[in-house]
Amino acid sequence: MLEGKKRLLIIAHDNPDPDSIASGWALARVLRRICKIQVDFAYGGIIGRAENQTMTRILEVPVKPLEIVDVESFDAFAMVDCQPDTGNSSLPDGVIPTIVIDHHPLRPQTKDSPFYDVREDYGAAASILTEYLDEADVKVDSRLATALFYAIKTETQNLGREASRADARAFLKYFTSIDNEALSQIENPQISREYFAMVDQAIAGTRIYSDVAVTILHEVTNPDAVAQFADLMIRVEKIHWALTIGRFEQDLLLSLRTNLPSANAGRVIQQVVGESGTAGGHGMMAGGKVGGGASSRTRAAQMERLLRRQALEILGVDGRGVRLVRPTRS
Repeated sequence: MLEGKKRLLIIAHDNPDPDSIASGWALARVLRRICKIQVDFAYGGIIGRAENQTMTRILEVPVKPLEIVDVESFDAFAMVDCQPDTGNSSLPDGVIPTIVIDHHPLRPQTKDSPFYDVREDYGAAASILTEYLDEADVKVDSRLATALFYAIKTETQNLGREASRADARAFLKYFTSIDNEALSQIENPQISREYFAMVDQAIAGTRIYSDVAVTILHEVTNPDAVAQFADLMIRVEKIHWALTIGRFEQDLLLSLRTNLPSANAGRVIQQVVGESGTAGGHGMMAGGKVGGGASSRTRAAQMERLLRRQALEILGVDGRGVRLVRPTRS
C-alpha cells in the first residue's frame, strides 16, 4: 500500500487520549521498520488532561500539534484510534487515508481506505498495535511499553471494561517492561487550581434523573474535561448512564458513559446528537460534537437543553431531575 510513498503522516484523534497517543507512536515504529518511510505523528486540538500531558512529556512521545505540520508535504496518511468522517479528527478534507487502525465500530467511509484494520471486539487500539509490533519484530523499549500499558489500562479500566483476551495478553506482555517511576508520575500528576474549579462546576451542573446523571459543564478550557467528568459521574451510586456536555471554543462536546455491559452507548449518542452533529463510540463509552453549537451563549444554552431532553427521552426517564448535591446552609 505504501510502495512509492515518501512521507506518511499519522493522525491521532483530536484532543488525543493515551490509547490514541500510544497507538500512533507504535504505528510509527512499525512503519519505519518495515517500509523505511519517513513518518511523522500529529494530533488536532490540544492535549489537555494533566495525565496525558505528563505522559507525552515524561515518555518523550514524538507527537506534535497538527497546526505546525506542513500537511501538503505528505503523500500518505494513517489514522489510529479513529476513522474518517467521525467528526473527531483533523484529517484534511477530501483526503482518503491509506491506513486506518481502530477498535470502534466500522464506518462505511473507512472501507474506501486501501488498508484498514478495525477490530470492534478489542478494548484498545494499543492492543491491536501490539500485534503489529510483534509481527514486525520491533524492539519495544520501556518508554513505549509504558505508553502501551497505560493506554490499555485506562481504555479498559484495568481490563474491567470491554476488554478482550487480546487486551489481556498485551497488558500482561508489557507489565514487566514498564518504567514504574514514569507510570507513577503519569497517574499522579500535578493538578492545577483550574481543575478543582471544573470539579465544582461539574457538581453544581449535575442533575440526577432516575438512573441517569446529566452534567452541563458550560465553558471548559480543556476538552478532555468532558470525558473526564463523564467517567466520574458514572461512578455515582445507582447511576447507569452519565452524559456530560461542555462548551469548547465554538463547539459543544458530549461524552456518554454507561455501566451496563449489554448497552450500546455509541448508538444512543448518535440518536441524541441526530443531524445536529457527529457522534460515535461503542458499548459502554461514546462521544459526540455539535460543531458551532457554542457559537453564542444563547445557542449553546438552547442546544444543551435540546440534547438533554433528547437523551432523557431516548433513555426513557422522567424530565424532572434533582441536584447531585444539595447546597448546605452555613
